[in-house]
Amino acid sequence: MNLQRVNLKLSHKGLILVSVPLLFELIFLLTLTMLLRQAEIEVQRQIRSKAIISQANTLSKLFYDAGVAMGGYSITKSPLFSDRYDKIVRQIPQDLNELKSLVGDNPRQQKILENLADITVTGLKILGEAKAAIDDNRVDVAQFRARHMYKEIRSLADRLQDELRGLTEDERKIESESPEVQNRNRATVKLFLVVGVVFNILLAVALALFFSRGIGRRLNVLTDNSIRLARGEPLNPPLTGGDEIAHLDGVFHSMADALTEASRKERAVIENSADVICSIDIDGKFVAVSPASMSMFGFSPDELMGKRFIDLIIPEDVQETIKAVRAIRAEQATMNFENRIKRKDTSTVTVLWSAYWSESERSMFCVAHDITERKLAEEATKASEKRIRTIIENMLVGLIIISPEGIIESVNPRTEQIFGFTSSQMVGRHLMTLFTEARLYSMNSREDLQQFMDNLFHKALNRVGEFDALKQTGEDFPIELSLSEFNMADGRFYLANILDVSERREVERLKKEFVSTVSHELRTPLTSIRGSLTLLNVGALGALPDQAMKVVNIAERNTIRLIGLINDILDIEKLESGKMDMVFQDVDITSVLERSFESVKTFADNNGVVLEMVPSSVRVNADGDRLVQVIVNLMSNACKFSPKGATVTVRVDEIPNWIEVKVIDRGRGIPAKFKNLLFQRFQQVEASDAKRKGGTGLGLAICKGIIEAHGGTIGVDSEEGKGSVFWFRIPLAQAGSKIVVPGEKEKMVS
Repeated sequence: MNLQRVNLKLSHKGLILVSVPLLFELIFLLTLTMLLRQAEIEVQRQIRSKAIISQANTLSKLFYDAGVAMGGYSITKSPLFSDRYDKIVRQIPQDLNELKSLVGDNPRQQKILENLADITVTGLKILGEAKAAIDDNRVDVAQFRARHMYKEIRSLADRLQDELRGLTEDERKIESESPEVQNRNRATVKLFLVVGVVFNILLAVALALFFSRGIGRRLNVLTDNSIRLARGEPLNPPLTGGDEIAHLDGVFHSMADALTEASRKERAVIENSADVICSIDIDGKFVAVSPASMSMFGFSPDELMGKRFIDLIIPEDVQETIKAVRAIRAEQATMNFENRIKRKDTSTVTVLWSAYWSESERSMFCVAHDITERKLAEEATKASEKRIRTIIENMLVGLIIISPEGIIESVNPRTEQIFGFTSSQMVGRHLMTLFTEARLYSMNSREDLQQFMDNLFHKALNRVGEFDALKQTGEDFPIELSLSEFNMADGRFYLANILDVSERREVERLKKEFVSTVSHELRTPLTSIRGSLTLLNVGALGALPDQAMKVVNIAERNTIRLIGLINDILDIEKLESGKMDMVFQDVDITSVLERSFESVKTFADNNGVVLEMVPSSVRVNADGDRLVQVIVNLMSNACKFSPKGATVTVRVDEIPNWIEVKVIDRGRGIPAKFKNLLFQRFQQVEASDAKRKGGTGLGLAICKGIIEAHGGTIGVDSEEGKGSVFWFRIPLAQAGSKIVVPGEKEKMVS
């Protein structure tokens, strides 16, 4: 099996490289241990054999020595022989036991030992009986025993020798064979040691060479791939296998593919970039330029290669550019600088350079961005800002920028003129210090400041409000103020437009006084004239000729029209000044409609128009007379502009919290462009209507003022040629609601 084709990881190969020699060494050690054990066993056998032979000889000698001692004792009765005999008798069992321990479990030798024990016991018994007879001084017995003892002892000694020869026969054979066996074992161990060590070394070297050659070859492929990648050459085919090197090679190929793709994208970015990407060497010459140079500089990359960078710059910017390049080289950091480049067609382009100096490559890498249009825009913006600043500084309207908390951020010169403060005196102060409320509220009270700002936002945010302001001298003067919200980079702010209306207020006051005076002065004589003309018309002063009657009728109509105009003007002035008296009370809307019908019925009959009313049981809290004035005006207009035989309908609809009164006609309708003008002063759909239909153009403006005084709204829905619907809405009366009456304080309606 080829291990190179097996999907083994380097860790597995390393494990094999270590474990195979280690396993062999373990087997080698086990085998060597067994051989040494056998040799040791053989040595122990030889030693045991020698010990058995020696012990057998000793036992035989002791047996004979016992007989000799007993013989000597029987002859001499010497204690020396007796003591020696006793000592030998005690030693024989000990040596016999030691011999038993040396023999071990050998059955044949165990049998011999049993025979030896019997012989020994029998001999010792005979010797003992002889010694006892000698000790009893029984000479005849002793002599008898002595004769038989020697026979028995000799016989036992012969048997003992036979048994000992049988016991030592195997041991002598072992003793004679043991040196040869030991020599053979030693030779075997030496041979095994030499062969094992040599084989182990060869195995380790073979495995090391086998794996190192495979790993080295594969690592060489990786090294070669690295060199190929650096040169941009194709890589070697991917390595097979599942080890770490194959995985690393796969990762390397993936990285190479990613680098190739990144390089392709980088080239695509560089080639398609609108900015010029280039590198400039230490001599200031272009060494690499992107294709964008053609569109930005008018030079192709080939034309710029080797050309000095400084030659493209207009002379006026050369010194600043050199300073910037020197700073970049000194700092060795990315820095930006601007200059103007002279294009190939002699036109000029403003360029923003982002450059970095690489000391290792001794080159400056740059990105050039065309900012010509941005520069033109900046110059235009600066010019525009200058114009706007000039306009603001010369405006007749004061401008104040304030924070949401009311702190003044900036003012224009007109504001300084209006209030008499300098800009430095106003910036940083609270806006309330410029108003009369500063006298009523505490500048140190957060609640008072917040209440002032809430009131200011309510009256002037996205609308025009009137306020009383304070000059530096402490003098009060009226202003019109409007607030608009805007956002800046540092947060939300408000722009206050301030107009000093002192002169306009004075003119309006004079005008109102003039109108009031003229109206009152004219109305009294005109009333008298109307009365006189009425008397003439009815014949109170006698019959008049037809021609005179015609003149009197004309004079009476014009007088009535003039009186109506004066009354309308007075009503308008009263509404605008808040001096029109209104009495609010619970009113049945049906009674208001009936009174209006009675007032208009004759006029409708004269115009051939039919009046129609849809009754309603709704009650409102309002000034009934003023509502009648509004409805009469709307119905009169409907009758004037309706064809003969047409119907004018008045209907009341109830909607949540409101009632809506509609006056519906079938007249010519109102063009869309006039709808927003009808409720202004002296406005009519056609200029000829005043002559043909009559009217002053103030009626709808008065109606609008009265309805708004009731807290309602008025309007018209019309389509040209299909009639019109004039409507107004006023709130239903509710317990505890507030009704604001112009010229008076708030009233509670119960």
